[in-house]
Amino acid sequence: MAETIRYDTSDDPVVANEIAEKEAESLKIGEELMAKQENMLAGKYKSAEELETAYLELQKKLGETPASTAEDTAEEPAQEYEFYSEDGSVNYDTANEVYGEQLGNVFKNNDIDPFAMNKHFEENNGTLSDEMIDKLGAAGLNKELVESYLKGVRDELGFQPPQPTLSDAEVSEIKGIANGEEGYQSLMEWAANNLSKEDTKNYDDVLATGNKTAIKFAVKALMGQYEDANGRDSKIVTGKESPQESYRSMAEVVRDMNKPEYTQDQAFRDDVLRKLSTSNLKV
Repeated sequence: MAETIRYDTSDDPVVANEIAEKEAESLKIGEELMAKQENMLAGKYKSAEELETAYLELQKKLGETPASTAEDTAEEPAQEYEFYSEDGSVNYDTANEVYGEQLGNVFKNNDIDPFAMNKHFEENNGTLSDEMIDKLGAAGLNKELVESYLKGVRDELGFQPPQPTLSDAEVSEIKGIANGEEGYQSLMEWAANNLSKEDTKNYDDVLATGNKTAIKFAVKALMGQYEDANGRDSKIVTGKESPQESYRSMAEVVRDMNKPEYTQDQAFRDDVLRKLSTSNLKV
């Protein structure tokens, strides 16, 4: 069997000296680090906790904009665009920059002036003309898409689009529900004296929409309330008899009696008899 020889380095003065030197060097580095840390704390802060608090406060202040800095910072001027070339044609390079290349190409390929549309939009409370809408539609931008986009811009900028305006013919048609101008005015007088404030406001709100269908429905509903309160056969709101309250000839009587309603509807038969009673017919 081979003999094992053990060598104890602790007995070697050279090795022991090298270890001692390394330990002394490590101790010196550690002492220097400790001294630096102590000096840092001792200079202003009594503990590591205070140092951390101060650090966080510094971070907070760095995140704020000093008033003096904010006041001294000049506002950057808005970028100026050349919407039209010297010859008056649309600058579609600017259109690409403002609206994006894809939409800019749509404008260019379809001879659309987006800047004129934008000017019209601003000057007309967030709306485009029917001609402009049609031109965008012909370019592939359907009306629903355009209206949805315009609504978003109006909402963002605070525009309130004007309500539709009824034509004279439409107004006459609506007032005809109450038997004309005089009848409508009388209906309004009755409504003012009999409707609640809430119902009056609801009616006014419908009128404000300018929507013909909605307004006709509201007037018919109001007429229904009037008739419920005064009777369908009462003198109409004007204070006059309903049109054709009496027969002018026997031909009119025969015509009504030949209608299907005469045999099917008791109310219709009553109307015929009432009109006959007020008629001055010669047989």
